[in-house]
Amino acid sequence: MNTLPQQFITNLQKKRASLTERLSQLHDIISIRYPFVHRLAMALYDPETDLLKTFISSNSDGERLVGYEAKLGDVPSLKSLADERKSRVVNDINGLFNSEKEHTTWLKAHHYQSSYTQPLFQGEHLSGFMFFDSRSANVFTAETTSFLDVFAELTSELYLLELRAMRSLIGTVQVASGLAKIRDLETGNHLQRIANYARLIAKKIANHFELDDEFIEYLHLFAPLHDIGKVGMPDDILLKPGRLLDDEWVIMRQHVELGEKLIAQLIDELGLEEGIATSMMRNVVAYHHERCDGSGYPRGLTDHQIPIEAKIIAVADVYDSLAHRRPYKQPWTEVAILAELKEEAASGKLDPVCVDAILNSPTEFSHIRHNFPD
Repeated sequence: MNTLPQQFITNLQKKRASLTERLSQLHDIISIRYPFVHRLAMALYDPETDLLKTFISSNSDGERLVGYEAKLGDVPSLKSLADERKSRVVNDINGLFNSEKEHTTWLKAHHYQSSYTQPLFQGEHLSGFMFFDSRSANVFTAETTSFLDVFAELTSELYLLELRAMRSLIGTVQVASGLAKIRDLETGNHLQRIANYARLIAKKIANHFELDDEFIEYLHLFAPLHDIGKVGMPDDILLKPGRLLDDEWVIMRQHVELGEKLIAQLIDELGLEEGIATSMMRNVVAYHHERCDGSGYPRGLTDHQIPIEAKIIAVADVYDSLAHRRPYKQPWTEVAILAELKEEAASGKLDPVCVDAILNSPTEFSHIRHNFPD
């Protein structure tokens, strides 16, 4: 295989390039040699839920399949590829794909005729699948797939490298959280709930705010960091069994600035590049206590000044706080929780689109709550 152009390598290393943008750059290189490769897509695999989830893609017509997920166990053709660590060429999608699953239907509707699929692994563990699709039939020859395998590996490494860096950061933060006894107040299940609420809200509002799968997966990853600044709060305030006094509340509010400093320091020490991931981490920590009417803290920002990821975390955090026992309150009923969220949206405090995601699907959010009890 020819050495990749230096400009391409430089582009891959540019700061603030998302994985979606880097995949598009890879697609440009592939298209020079194989113009019939009209789509590249990477789906992630979550072993805890057995879910395959759309993540990043590059399409010659700009039409992308987003927000799709399915259990790997329900897709036997892909499961067998993973189990046997084998790739697959399909030369006639219309003739060979008879399933009515959303992914197959989408491929046919967009006139794709052939595909090449490669399972991706991190060591012995399945991390996802890489798909190369064409609107021409019988194009994925042995020579072509051998070339594309290199790009599948490169795409996988780009993602896994970034994921390892993010998990290293999160692991460092979790150690700090444990040392600060933060779990005495906010359990690991609280953090799991916030992550899952945030992902569900983001999926439901994705079309409204044009959120892609990369955004949603990073939000799910970083949501548990929202209150990390509480590691710097004194125990007599953090663990107080009752409401805080005014002077205590002033100190408690400082956890946001402390969280920002902690995240900035960790990003710098771990040498993480600026991009969608680091930006989202900062925004989740810095702005999740802001309110759309300007009544939040620490900056008193208003609606359009607050990043959407922070608005999502704000709604998720309020929902979870109302639903669970705190030192100063008993858990609210489901009816009371939904009424309060509706009121806070109507009064301009919480983003109404994010709140509607819960109001329109209360059973799904309740399911998360009961799956991760305190």
